[in-house]
Amino acid sequence: MDQAIRILIVEREPLFRRGLVSCIRESEAFELVEAVGMLEDAIRLSEVHTPEVILVGTIAQGVSPVDGAANLRKRHSTATTIVISPLESDDELFAAIRAGVSAYCGRDIDEPELYSLIRRSATGEYVINEQLLSKPYVAARVLDQFRATAQHEPRLDESFMPLTERELEILRNVSSGLTNSEIGYALGISSQTVKNHVTSILRKLAVNDRTQAVVTALRHGWLSIDDDDRVDAVTYHESAGTGVRRQQGH
Repeated sequence: MDQAIRILIVEREPLFRRGLVSCIRESEAFELVEAVGMLEDAIRLSEVHTPEVILVGTIAQGVSPVDGAANLRKRHSTATTIVISPLESDDELFAAIRAGVSAYCGRDIDEPELYSLIRRSATGEYVINEQLLSKPYVAARVLDQFRATAQHEPRLDESFMPLTERELEILRNVSSGLTNSEIGYALGISSQTVKNHVTSILRKLAVNDRTQAVVTALRHGWLSIDDDDRVDAVTYHESAGTGVRRQQGH
């Protein structure tokens, strides 16, 4: 049996905290290291127990759980954070992406889905990227930030570019908002091969997720986002009851 995933819970509301504890303890795939109600305790315990995944709920009156997750990531960068928000919103999803959160969900999530988020996040996957792609208007805001970064921050030395031509091609498609499957289809390779390339890109650029990889490439001048690559040019169509993404102008 694979080693159980070590989980720390931070949730200030006792009733919901007990519910999360019960949920985690029901699965042999997880090991609950601690459940606390205050962010300060979570920071201290994360340094002692080195959890692999931290579930972050409400932490204080009027404070977003995303802020708590960001604080935990600064103090304990090796842990994956999943935000379970009492008030889901697109603004909070956008903030969660910027904070490097691995997954974002509401309190109405069912147990199998939560288990899936934990397992995938523990392997280093950023499930939040899928959530971003389901909301094109949030994706547009992310790329707007990319453009602002490219315009206002000085470009770094372009002489050394650690990515291969194929990796740069894949990263260019990532910046257009395409999924691994869509990139694979466009390039004639499997989605698993794309995933392997993305993993290599993240390692070479020393970043945690696809968003940071694109920003890093923009800052170095290895990648540019032209008008033709805008996410707001991506339209969603319904095909046989399934959302299919198509890009205009290509």
